[in-house]
Order: sequence, then structure tokens, then C-alpha cells
Amino acid sequence: MRTFVYVDGFNLYYGAVKGTPYKWLNLVELAKQVLPASHIVGCVKYFTARVSGADDPDAPKRQHAYLSALKTLPEIEISYGRFLSKTIWRPVTNFPVAGAQIHSPSAVSLPAGNHNVKGGSLIVPATLAVDIYPLVGKKRKGGAPRPLADALIAEVHTMEEKGSDVNLGVHLLNDAWKGVFDAAAVFSNDTDLIEPIRMVAVERKKPVFVICPGRWQMAPGLERVSTHQRHIHKPMLAASQFQDPIPGTTIRKPAGW
Repeated sequence: MRTFVYVDGFNLYYGAVKGTPYKWLNLVELAKQVLPASHIVGCVKYFTARVSGADDPDAPKRQHAYLSALKTLPEIEISYGRFLSKTIWRPVTNFPVAGAQIHSPSAVSLPAGNHNVKGGSLIVPATLAVDIYPLVGKKRKGGAPRPLADALIAEVHTMEEKGSDVNLGVHLLNDAWKGVFDAAAVFSNDTDLIEPIRMVAVERKKPVFVICPGRWQMAPGLERVSTHQRHIHKPMLAASQFQDPIPGTTIRKPAGW
């Protein structure tokens, strides 16, 4: 059965390989590990975006090495989204100055002076009182506490990846309507993909495997619309690593990976 594979790159990274020794990942081999033996991997479409070096100057170099490794595989096609840099106001759930926590048992007062914080320092000209925001009820799914309506807020800088989920959904639908595959496999746990997966599985009558990164429980909506469900486990990742260096090239696994 000719199968096309669609990989949400950042979803796969954060859900399965971040913090592991399995980042040097051969996606074609991983697809073969996850799918039944009767499936022939015809194409692997990898959806990602060029990372910024703002927080980690070496991150673009590591990503370039990995993308170069992927490009040695004839089945691979890479589609790029983009990163959007912006500032946004968000509730504060932790106050990482002098060990203070928003959810401390008692009120927090920071003395005047220079306090170390991640990435720099904070100068407090006078005693700074931090209000208490005790946890109320149960934590939300994923472990993050729900902030109160009057919680302390701060303006923060964030990098938001844009386009990968849209690109994946468009390619999945377009390929299904063109009839280029017998079955599809989607590596993601992103609920934005529920509708395109439903349309392929229900309207085009094409089997769709949803492959969930191993750290997460599959989103119920994805489980409901997919034809088959799979999870990525460590032995699969371990068995799907590129050689180092890539044979016939000078492409090497980045240091620290």
C-alpha cells in the first residue's frame, strides 16, 4: 500500500525527541518502524520553519545540519513556514527572582538590590511586594495552573511558528484529491488538523494513520477522526537514527545531539 507521510516538525520535536539522544532522526526509517510492513513509504513531507538564533546562536547551524541530512533521502520533501516575533501580555505563574514563587505560602517581598534572573539581572530600587495567587481547584491538563482573573500580568517576547499546520493540512488534502497515495500517515498531535484528516478519511475514504509523539496522550479529536492510531516509542526512535557522518557526505550529527 503506497503511503505518504506528513510530519509536523516542531510537534514531533517537542513531543518525542527534545531532551533525548534521538534528534538525528531518519524520518523515512521512523515511518517504516511505525507503519505496518505492508505499507510502502512513497514520500515523506516534512513541515518546519527556519529557527532563530536569538536565544541559541548555534540552533540554526544544528538545524541546517539536520535538514541537510534529510535532503539526502530521496523520499523527503521539505516545506517551510516562518517564525513570527512579537510581544504579548500574559499572566505570570512564576516569579523567578530570588527564588520567589507567585504561589508561595505567604507574601513575597524582594529587597532592594540587584537580583539574578535567567538571562540577566533585575535591579529593584525599593522593596517590591509580589501578591500571592494561590492555586484554585485542579490544574489544567498538561500541569499548568489556571491564573486568576486578577493575576499579575507581564509583557513578554515570544516567537510563534506560523504556517506548518496549514501547509500540512493543504498538502494532505491536495494529495488525497489527486489520488497520489493509498493511505496517509500524519505525525502530529495538533488538533488544527482534525478537519483535513476527517475529510481524507471520511470523504475520500483513504485510511489515515495519526502518529502521536510519545510524550503525549493523543488528542481525543484526532483519535476520533483518524482511521488508525499509533504512538512513537523510544525503541522506534533508537532504531531510526542516521549514521554519523552520513555515508558519502561530510554531514555530521551536531555536537550535543
